[in-house]
Amino acid sequence: MSPVSRRHVLASAVFVATLAATPAPALSTTPSPAALTVEDRIAIAEAVAGIGLYADLREWNQVKSYFAARVTTDYTSLFGGEVATSDRDALIAQWQDLLPGFDATQHLITNIVVEGAGNDAVARSHVRATHWIDTRFWTVGASYLHRLVRTPEGWRVSAISIHRLYEDGDRAVLTAAADRVNAARIEQPIRGCSERHQWEY
Repeated sequence: MSPVSRRHVLASAVFVATLAATPAPALSTTPSPAALTVEDRIAIAEAVAGIGLYADLREWNQVKSYFAARVTTDYTSLFGGEVATSDRDALIAQWQDLLPGFDATQHLITNIVVEGAGNDAVARSHVRATHWIDTRFWTVGASYLHRLVRTPEGWRVSAISIHRLYEDGDRAVLTAAADRVNAARIEQPIRGCSERHQWEY
């Protein structure tokens, strides 16, 4: 055997021996999260769209049904301030302090794209929300990001963030709407008292 062949055989033997001595990579025993099913994606998209729809219809129990017990909201892009976390009842109470003061609101939520696996999901979408009082209006166009968790009751929204893209109209209608809600609450006990007295007498 020539010296070149002998060196080739020796090198091959060393390579094989090194390969044999190298431990094989351990197989992961942690299962990957299950991919989202079509049913999951439909339920997630419904939760995202349903919050906007039923808030516009002022059907608050329906709105509540799409939220987790605790909800984080990030409206800093639109109003400044800080990211907030509260229970869902407190969040809905804030909306009830404002939205009924408008003559109408409309949240058009489109282009919903869902990502995730297992018990966690993220939904991205566009929203164009318009708020009217008489002929005055305020419209905001933005992108939404909803985070959702799977619960025994189904998919629930645990976080909402909004990224402002543009706005049009008069922001002052927000203050006017809140004032209308407060005025209605003050007027209601007075009217109730008057009606009660009329009935009693």
